[in-house]
Amino acid sequence: MSSPRPIHGFVLAGGKSVRMGEDKALLQLAGRPMVEIAVEKLRKFCAEVSIAGNRDDLAAYAPVVHETRTETGPAAGVEAGLLAATQPWALFIPVDVPLIPADLLRRWAAEVVGLEGFSASNLYYGRNQPAFCMIRRDRAQAFSTLLDSGERRLSKLLHHASLDGGFYGHWVHDLSELYAPHEHPPQATSDRWFANVNTPEDLAQVEAWLAAAGPLHHKDTV
Repeated sequence: MSSPRPIHGFVLAGGKSVRMGEDKALLQLAGRPMVEIAVEKLRKFCAEVSIAGNRDDLAAYAPVVHETRTETGPAAGVEAGLLAATQPWALFIPVDVPLIPADLLRRWAAEVVGLEGFSASNLYYGRNQPAFCMIRRDRAQAFSTLLDSGERRLSKLLHHASLDGGFYGHWVHDLSELYAPHEHPPQATSDRWFANVNTPEDLAQVEAWLAAAGPLHHKDTV
């Protein structure tokens, strides 16, 4: 395990799981709840780990921080995390993207923490991935103010909250080259890292990928 970074990691678990038909956070993947998989990845490098969402039933996996807004999407969880963060940086990952490698998250976090003059970052792979984001705790008020103004798009909130403090956001475009656990991963492999589990069919596909990948892939994913 790496030395803990000055990061409070949060698993975003406030979704309604409408398309799945059952709670995604507690959905079993490779015999484990997806929320447990996500929490364990963050614990490999974050000084603190919590779950963002109005979900007291998840407290067995990590402390839960409650959202104060409704109908706001993942931004409500990010705001709750920023207000509760005990470390200089807050890092967020969604509960329903279970194949993202822990080592990829660790490498990304290490670079962001070491940057000068940046107060927000999110991953980019094929398109913006704002639910995989980091933001400095001291940007919490700016983030909340933007939510108060009616903005709900997480990518816009991250960008403008960082600019409001005179800093610039850090967006990662060449993800596979910079942070992949191994050099030059096949396109199909890195595509799977960002696969959402939104439906029973998605879950079956992810289970099939894991079965085909074998134990070595399990070690850094689930």
